Amino acid sequence: MSANNNKRTIFLTGASGGMGKEVMKEILTRSDRFILRILVRASQKNKDIMKDFENNPALEIVWGDMTNYENVLECVTGADYVLHVGAFVSPMADDDPQQCIDINYGSTLYIIRAVKEQENADEIGIVYIGTVAETGCRMPPIHWGRCGDPIKGSIFDYYAVSKIASERAIIESGLKKWVSLRQTGILPATSVKDPIMFHQPLVNVLEWVTAYESGILMANTCEDWVPDSFWRKIYNIGGDPSFRITSAQYLNDMHKPMKLSVRDVFEPQWFARFNFHGQFYTDSDKLNDILKFRKMTYQQYIENVQNEMEMALSSPEAAAQMPTAAQMLEKNRALARMVRGPLWMLEDNHPDWLNAFYGGKDAVASMSKNWDDYNLYVPDMTPTYLNHGYDENKDFEKLDISDMKAAAEYRGGTCLSSVTGSIYEPLKWKCAFGHEFEASPNLVLKGGHWCPECERKAWNYSEIAKRNPFFNQVWEPLHGSDETYSIAKKVNDLSLRNK
Repeated sequence: MSANNNKRTIFLTGASGGMGKEVMKEILTRSDRFILRILVRASQKNKDIMKDFENNPALEIVWGDMTNYENVLECVTGADYVLHVGAFVSPMADDDPQQCIDINYGSTLYIIRAVKEQENADEIGIVYIGTVAETGCRMPPIHWGRCGDPIKGSIFDYYAVSKIASERAIIESGLKKWVSLRQTGILPATSVKDPIMFHQPLVNVLEWVTAYESGILMANTCEDWVPDSFWRKIYNIGGDPSFRITSAQYLNDMHKPMKLSVRDVFEPQWFARFNFHGQFYTDSDKLNDILKFRKMTYQQYIENVQNEMEMALSSPEAAAQMPTAAQMLEKNRALARMVRGPLWMLEDNHPDWLNAFYGGKDAVASMSKNWDDYNLYVPDMTPTYLNHGYDENKDFEKLDISDMKAAAEYRGGTCLSSVTGSIYEPLKWKCAFGHEFEASPNLVLKGGHWCPECERKAWNYSEIAKRNPFFNQVWEPLHGSDETYSIAKKVNDLSLRNK
C-alpha cells in the first residue's frame, strides 16, 4: 500500500474517455480511501475535460502518453492498482491500424514491464479491459457465449487484433494479480456518423452495459472486500439481462422520439450479413456476483434517453431543424458510400470487404431492398453452450495432461508436453498447421486463445475451421463451407514501431 494516510493509490488510463471518465468520477467519490493517479495526453480537449477535476486533492494528473514508457513507469511506481481502460478504438482504429497496435498493445506491454520493475510486483492489481470484439461475430444461432469460447476477431477489426494480443500478454505475464474484463457495448453509445454503423447486422445481438455501471465495476475491483479468487481470471462484462437486445431493437428505440423507425431512414441491404462482434452471455452474472455493479434495467435506461430526446425536440426551433425521413435516408445513403461503407464495397468493387461482411458480391446482389422480406426477430433467449473440448465438471486446477491432450485434439492440434504443472504455467502445443507455441492452460481453456502464429498473419478462418472442430463451432453455422477466402492483416503483435 502506498504511504498516503493509508490510502491506496490507483493508476487509471483512459480517464478522458467515456468509460474512463465514469471510472474517475466514481473513484473520486471514495477519496476517503483512494488516491487516483491518471495519465492524460496534454491536448486542449483533455485539458478542458480535466478543468472540473484538476483541483480535487484526491487526484494526481500526469500529463503524458501511454506510448511513453517513462510516463507509464512514473504512474505505476507506488500504485496499488492499475486500471487499464485507455484504448484507441474503432472507427479510428480502422483508419490507422498501426497506431492502434502501438497504443493498445504497446501500452499493455509497458504496464506489464513497469509493474515487474516494482519490488511488490505480485501485489499490484492489474485490471485490464478486454473486449467482446475478441470473440467476434456470434449472431444467431450461436449468439450465446462465455469465456473460453474461441477467439475470433471480426475481419478488418484491428481494434480486436490489438486487444487479443494485449489480453494474451496480460494472461501470460507471469504476474500474480491480474484480471481481464471483456467489455461489451457501452451505453450511451458514442454517436459516430461513420460507415461502421452498417457493419452491424440488424439481427446482431449485444448484452449492453452502461458507462455509469462500468465506473462502479472498476472502482469496486480496488476494494478490500474483493476475494483473492477474483484474480488471474477472465470475465465477461454485461448489464442486467434486459440489456440483451438486437441491433434493430436499439435503432428503433433511438428513432422512436423522432416518430421514426429503422425502416424510414435506412435500406435493409446496407446492413452486413455478419462479421460484427456481439453475443449474449451465459456467464456475465459471475462478475456481478462479485463486484455488484448492476444498477438499472434497459427499460429504465432507454425511457430516460427517450424522454430527454423528446424534450430536446419539443421546442419549435428544434422541430424546424429536424430533417425529414427522406433527408435522413439520403444522408445515410451518402454515409454508405464512404470508405468502409456497403455501397463503397459494392460500387467500387472491394471483394475482400464484400466477402467479409456479406459472403461475396453475389450474396449482396441477392439481398432484397424490401423491408417486408426481413425478419427482425428476437433470437432464442434460452442459453446454449459450445463444447470446450475437455471435461468441465473437473476441478480446473486439477486437470491433468490427458485433459490437455483432449483439448488440443479438439482444436486440431496436439499437446507436446508430457506433464502439467500450474494452470498458469506454459505448456508446449502444436496447432493443425504445424506451428509450435507455448501457452498456459488458463490462456487456452479459460481464455479461448490458441495458436499465435495463426492469429498473426491473416484472417484465414475458413481454412482454420476445416481443421479445428473447436473453432468450427463459431464459423460454419454462419458461413458454411463455400467461403474459402483468406485476408491478410496489415499489422499484428510484431508490428510495434517501438520494439
